[in-house]
Amino acid sequence: MSFVTDANLLLYAVNEDSEFHRKAKAFIEKCAESSEPWCMPWPVINAFIRISTHPSILPRPLSSAHAIGVVNQILELPQVSTAGEESPDFWKLFSGDVSSHHLRGNAISDAHIVAIMRTNGISTIYSKDKDFLRFTGIKVIDPVRK
Repeated sequence: MSFVTDANLLLYAVNEDSEFHRKAKAFIEKCAESSEPWCMPWPVINAFIRISTHPSILPRPLSSAHAIGVVNQILELPQVSTAGEESPDFWKLFSGDVSSHHLRGNAISDAHIVAIMRTNGISTIYSKDKDFLRFTGIKVIDPVRK
C-alpha cells in the first residue's frame, strides 16, 4: 500500500517553532526508514518549498537551497516516487471534486492532490489538514494529533 504525505507535515518537521515539530519530524523519519511506497506529488513538493521559504509564514524561513535539499533527501529514498503525472482522466476527477464540493481558494490545491492520488491508485494521505476529509475514498490520517 502506498501513501502521500501532505506539505504540512514536512513543514512541521522542519519548523522547530511548531508545536507539532517533534512528532512530525519523528513521523517523517519513520517514513524514510520504511520500505512502504511513499508518493510525493509535485503539488506537495511545490507547496513545501513555497511555504518553507516564505518569510511571512515561518518565523525562520528556510533558504531555497535548504528547502530543495530537504526535498532531494526524500526523493533520493528508494521507496519514494513523485506520482505527479496527471492521467487522461485527471481533469474529469479534478473538476468533478471541485464542482461537487463547491471548492474555492486553497481547497483547489487539495483537489489537485486528491486527483493525482486517485489517478495513481493511492487512497491514504497523512495530513493535519481536515479539509481532505471531504473527499470520498480518501483515508486521512493525522500522525501528529495531540
